[in-house]
Amino acid sequence: MQTKTSSSLAPARRLQAGSGFLACALSALCLATAAPAAVAQQGAVRNEARPAPQAAAQGPAYRPVPGVADDQAQIVYFRSAPAAAGAVDGEAAHVYVDGEFHTALQPHSFTRFCVPNGSHAIEAYIGDAPKFEGKLAPRTRVALEGGKTYFVGVSENRSGDPLPVLRPAAEKQLEGALEQVHFVPRASTVVPCREVAQVAAPEKIRYTLNADVLFVFAKSDHASITPRGREELRKVADEIRQHSPSTVTRISVRGHADPIGSVRFNKLLSEQRARTVARVLTEEGIAGERLSFEGLGSSEPVVSCPSSGSKQASVACNAPNRRVEILGEGVK
Repeated sequence: MQTKTSSSLAPARRLQAGSGFLACALSALCLATAAPAAVAQQGAVRNEARPAPQAAAQGPAYRPVPGVADDQAQIVYFRSAPAAAGAVDGEAAHVYVDGEFHTALQPHSFTRFCVPNGSHAIEAYIGDAPKFEGKLAPRTRVALEGGKTYFVGVSENRSGDPLPVLRPAAEKQLEGALEQVHFVPRASTVVPCREVAQVAAPEKIRYTLNADVLFVFAKSDHASITPRGREELRKVADEIRQHSPSTVTRISVRGHADPIGSVRFNKLLSEQRARTVARVLTEEGIAGERLSFEGLGSSEPVVSCPSSGSKQASVACNAPNRRVEILGEGVK
């Protein structure tokens, strides 16, 4: 499966695999605190997580990563070049996995690692010393699917949120980026990646687009499609047209809403958004007989947010749940 995830994420908050996947970003995020064992290792992080700027990324340059086994999720966590992301010189982004230090990234570097599929806290904090928020009190969790690769950018606003990025966009930013190899990972849930050959002709193609990018907030009609949203849908249509109707036989558009508000309203909103996206795809040259749409409301969330806190915080955390998926089936 070739999976693509659009960022706002995530949510993911994701991490679609690849824009994939999945802002509480990749899949199922929730409020979390570090385990006592992680707290006990705080001193080790203080010593390990401060790279000299010039020693941050001297490993091999990025190359397209292979697939992984069905019981693992692969993460490529990267930091853009300073000019692209407004990074702060000399300050490392500390990457934590389940509250344990994994590595530290300077601008234009990356780390690639695997974890068992399931729920994990995946974050990166810039300049979080001396409190080390990512170690002592991770704020998000993500539900990662087995056999998928997630491309995640470092948030330069110091929030720690994982920023899921579509694979094509991520790999453009990763051109020339060097792998971080100077730190010994301390994250106990990180496991060696069991690589599998990529399938040259995938059976499905999937796009996950954040509804906040596609539509004006809480809107669903054709007039509420944003300029950026129309451009994203144009790109999707262009890629779908590269596959003939004999190979991509069906295209399903599935709308999803966040759990804020009534179940009935969310169901209707998600269906109307799916209908509108299907209409735009036909305007972009996709035959209507190949398209179907449905609204799933808030029945399939990819992130789980705390019930406490302000409405503004809840709206922000639930961003990955507000999405539209476009699934092409029958690719041979």
